[in-house]
Amino acid sequence: MLNPRHKPYADRLLELIEEGQVVAKLERPSSSSPPYFQGEDKIRVQAWLTKVRNILEKVFGPQGAHVRQFMEVLPKGGVSYVEHSYNVYPIVGVLAGALDDLQHGYLLGQEFLVAGEVFGSVLEQASHLLESGYKDPAAVLARVVLEDGLKRMARAEGISESQKASAINDELKKSGRYPQPQWRFIQAWLDIGNAAAHGDFKQYRAKDVAGQIEGIRHFFATEFRV
Repeated sequence: MLNPRHKPYADRLLELIEEGQVVAKLERPSSSSPPYFQGEDKIRVQAWLTKVRNILEKVFGPQGAHVRQFMEVLPKGGVSYVEHSYNVYPIVGVLAGALDDLQHGYLLGQEFLVAGEVFGSVLEQASHLLESGYKDPAAVLARVVLEDGLKRMARAEGISESQKASAINDELKKSGRYPQPQWRFIQAWLDIGNAAAHGDFKQYRAKDVAGQIEGIRHFFATEFRV
């Protein structure tokens, strides 16, 4: 069942599937070669390809399976060599597969699962740094993990991920992703990381960093559980 938060992405995928079927019919006959896209129709084809890659990367991540599949079905030479309808239909197939996986909640959840495992590993590194007496790099590393996770959550909610982490935190609270108490914890964790990154080392203590790391670990264990 489609998560209501993902409906805008599903709608966009469906739009591009339908547009691809129209684009495939734009090729025109030639006296010296098989039918191909000509003139201004090439612009429309290239625009469609750009939109296809954008939505696949936005929904499933730049390294996602469907982005890789999109690249694999392109003709040798890349998007500039999409000149015939038979080049378009495999791409429409990739979009159809992406839509089906999104509707069933598979790939986005898989991305979160993998991300959660990576985050756990990095947070372990932060813990080791802290235990070795390096509270400042530990705080910075934990903040990097938190910011990356917030951006992934923003993408899932249809929120711009180009904002500062604190702004994303605000938007996620407003969207109802989590309540204000959780927002306050996240802001405190960001503040510790920001202080460390800016050399304000006296603004926090080792035990604050320990709480930051443990809090982020618990937060992601909840949010990134599939």
